[in-house]
Amino acid sequence: MTTARGSILIAAISGRALARAADGAGYVPLVVDFFADMDTQALVPALIQLQDLARGFRWGSLEAALEMLAAHAPSPPLGLVYGSGFEDRPDILAQISKRWPLLGNDPATVSAVNDPAHFFAALETHAIPHPETRLDRPADPRGWVVKRLGGAGGNHIAPAGRVRPSGKVYYQALVPGRSVSALFAANGQDARVLGFSEQWSSPTHSKPWRFGGAVRPALLASQAAEVMTGAVVQLAAHFHLKGLNSADFMLDGEVPRLLEINPRPGGTLDIFTNDAAPLLAVHLDAVLHETLPDRAIVIQDASASGIVFAPHALTIPHETVWPDWAADLPHPGERIDKERPICTVLARGRSADEARCLVDAHRDRLLAVLGASRTNASAQEEYPARERRKR
Repeated sequence: MTTARGSILIAAISGRALARAADGAGYVPLVVDFFADMDTQALVPALIQLQDLARGFRWGSLEAALEMLAAHAPSPPLGLVYGSGFEDRPDILAQISKRWPLLGNDPATVSAVNDPAHFFAALETHAIPHPETRLDRPADPRGWVVKRLGGAGGNHIAPAGRVRPSGKVYYQALVPGRSVSALFAANGQDARVLGFSEQWSSPTHSKPWRFGGAVRPALLASQAAEVMTGAVVQLAAHFHLKGLNSADFMLDGEVPRLLEINPRPGGTLDIFTNDAAPLLAVHLDAVLHETLPDRAIVIQDASASGIVFAPHALTIPHETVWPDWAADLPHPGERIDKERPICTVLARGRSADEARCLVDAHRDRLLAVLGASRTNASAQEEYPARERRKR
């Protein structure tokens, strides 16, 4: 790593992807997250693991961790880049901004984008197609889902008729199609779409829309790409978005419907990584200098990433040798609960189909190496394990 461009604080549920992006752009990443995975540790000079993921980020513990990281920085931090975990906590972002520059969207923008009443009113204003959305439970919930405000990774989505949810939620009509995401950079007035990816789910009975992985490039007709790009540009100006963001669509044929915008660097950083245009450099240029790339990111091959979920509770063997294509690596002896993520697997191929198939093969190979077969599930599941959740 080099200090040529300075130090950056990073806060996210899992900070490895952002740390890798910062290192690739020539910055020194200093990370606070909930996992302290082995490969994150190898990337950074200072890393602090927070406890109690179920409660999420809290200002008291986060402030102490950031102060400690800043004290260990080889140069005064330029500011803080945040990832997942702050969608419903703009108040904490506001607290951070009093101490360090926020290198991303400001708290008011995060709040507005994640407020369904505000967000979908903006879609109506700009005539951007989207699923029917409402704040109250429909009389007939069939064909509807309920979403928790500030949720991420699909874990917060459930059929509207299955449960009576508590807390802040909204309801959305199910629409057919493929899940396609646009990665874009914005400077407060304009935006540039850097590329499109397609996502897939890894469903369970209780989490039928759980995020499973993503592949780039998404195969799109030019008309659909133009419509999605137009929606991104309009909303980037409407909400004064800055830095890297992503927009999630359901694409039915050539008709895209916008589901949400993630106002932060998201879960596709790995598959858009390239040396010619380091993503964190793109992010900071947009935030600090209002400079956007001239064009989309051009990468010759295809890339995919997928989450490996535990089929049963298991313990990571001490003798595990992790392959180069695995990331977000748990520690030897760490216990992983059933259906929780173990790690991420990455793959490149000549086509999106080839990259996706390689991810599936990597997952199966890794589960075999870890001894994660259904045959020893009963012996493993009696033990408690730490919750893991990443995107």
